[in-house]
Amino acid sequence: MNRFRIFAIFISFALFLPIATNADTVPTVSVGDTCTVTDTDGEPHSYSGQFLGICALAAAKDQGVISSYTLENFSFGLFLQSLNGTTPGATQFWSISQNGVEAMVGLSDMTLASGDLLSFQLTDWSDNSTVGAPVQFSIGALTSSASNASSGSSSSGGGEYLKGREFNTSTALEFLASKQNADGSYASALLTDWAAIAFGSANDSVCNEACSAARQKLRMYLFDAEPELSSVTDYERHAMALMALGINPYSETSIDYVTPIVSAFDGTQIGNSSLVNDDMFAVFPLLHSGYSKTNAMMEAIVSFILSKQKVSGSWEGSVDLTAAALQALAPFGEQAGVTQAIEKAEEFLRRNQNESGIFGPNSFSLSWVLQAIATLQQTPDDWSKSGLTPLGYLGVLQQEDGGVEPLSAGKDARVWATSYAIPAALAKPWNDILGYFTRPVSVEPAATSTDTDTRIPMRVSAAPTQSITASASEPATTSATTSPNVALAGQAAVAVIADEPNSGSLVWLSGLFLILGATFYFLRRLPAGQAGA
Repeated sequence: MNRFRIFAIFISFALFLPIATNADTVPTVSVGDTCTVTDTDGEPHSYSGQFLGICALAAAKDQGVISSYTLENFSFGLFLQSLNGTTPGATQFWSISQNGVEAMVGLSDMTLASGDLLSFQLTDWSDNSTVGAPVQFSIGALTSSASNASSGSSSSGGGEYLKGREFNTSTALEFLASKQNADGSYASALLTDWAAIAFGSANDSVCNEACSAARQKLRMYLFDAEPELSSVTDYERHAMALMALGINPYSETSIDYVTPIVSAFDGTQIGNSSLVNDDMFAVFPLLHSGYSKTNAMMEAIVSFILSKQKVSGSWEGSVDLTAAALQALAPFGEQAGVTQAIEKAEEFLRRNQNESGIFGPNSFSLSWVLQAIATLQQTPDDWSKSGLTPLGYLGVLQQEDGGVEPLSAGKDARVWATSYAIPAALAKPWNDILGYFTRPVSVEPAATSTDTDTRIPMRVSAAPTQSITASASEPATTSATTSPNVALAGQAAVAVIADEPNSGSLVWLSGLFLILGATFYFLRRLPAGQAGA
């Protein structure tokens, strides 16, 4: 056989196989600009005038790409309850991504373009893990209906602007108090810590008798508690909880909770070098435990955080992680690059606020953004959009019992969400909640430049900017998985790592070069007598 024939066979095989595989694995759905879906209560919701994700879901079922779906109607819109017969467990949800990036809006607000890839991944927020393979399909033809000249929805399901509602901080605190265990703790160390931060953010004007009693009971519990902490982020979160309630993390607890954080510093960053959230959350307890903003270790940590900011202005494409970074960087305005990074972070957050004024489908990201807004010395009114402020939307998510998120989310998830929401509603960034504690003489200091234990301003003002460029969350997290939010160890509410552009093409090209190399080697090894056979 001629060498060139062999070469042509290998090239044809290399070029055809990926195309055939992609065609088989990602079906295409044609979408119209009109659709009607029914929620679990049997109520219809009609949409017209736009090509929306909700219509793509309906079309996917009609065209046999998916077998079934159910939609639950909450006060803030339709929520994907089940897909292909799978209903999420108590700690699970269907994470929705558009072109590899976690969606910042619900399906009824998601606008589509031909070629978009929609992905639905069952996700466990308790450990940021994915469950099973994603359900995916691409958007093919977009068909406009001539009979639908108007835009928006004819029902409450979408297209209409939401109306804000006042958030009641006192009833939220009462909700937390009602869910407290007899010993003052909550269902887990994580929830206990976040509840402590929430109680620590509230002054006596909003914390009534029941709230004060619950706060004191929690404080007494934390003096003697010995939680199982497996990562540096666990220590960071727990130290923050102690400081929020005025407990010295060095000497008033069973162990020193600050030194393990310092010990995780490798000369450049804290903890796992592939993560940045452990560096962000190290800043808060360290700044309040005797390590000043001019400490060499602190300057190095801030430099590492700055190095992880993406061109978009985000950290890992995540709204909540970007909001956390903004809070961590605020005290370091005099360090090179910080002011510019904060300005870019604000621009990213503004780009990811949708036309209804909302950040994502739940309260977790929204709460952290509200804290970032306070850090910028701005108000929710400065972020009003379509007549709705972020704080007004947080009020929409508060239920009659004072807790945040629907009752169907479960007690633990609602305790978590409410613990986030209370400081957000009070405009209290984490730096404003924690008390200050002096580093003991017995504790060896990290290398310093001018290590003075000064009280520092915790806010930075950045001029509001406007941008309408679409961008991607969310959510770098504690692991490279999709999740609603990023937090400290095990947190689910925060963040998504966006797929790198053209990553599939790079893998395909790498495989092609490998095949070409093998072909060249094979041809050179052929005996001379077979070359023209």
